[in-house]
Amino acid sequence: MEGNKTDKVRMAKVERKGKKREKKEFRKLTVEEEIKIARVIEEKKEEEEEEENLIELRMVEEMISRQFHKYLKVFEKKESERMPMRKT
Repeated sequence: MEGNKTDKVRMAKVERKGKKREKKEFRKLTVEEEIKIARVIEEKKEEEEEEENLIELRMVEEMISRQFHKYLKVFEKKESERMPMRKT
């Protein structure tokens, strides 16, 4: 099997002409810019939490019988994470 060219694999480095990577320059953010970014991130987190709470509330409403819907607040995550005050 002479002349079989599949026995050897040759790799060559190809240079791309005309496409130089430009260095991107970054500058330090000002305090005002950092505050704006932090505010946007916080607002986004709050929106996501509200959406999760609505989804959770719908799920709870579906699981609990309609006659007990007046007690739905008891089943909310925030309310269920704390121990109720003892009544004596």
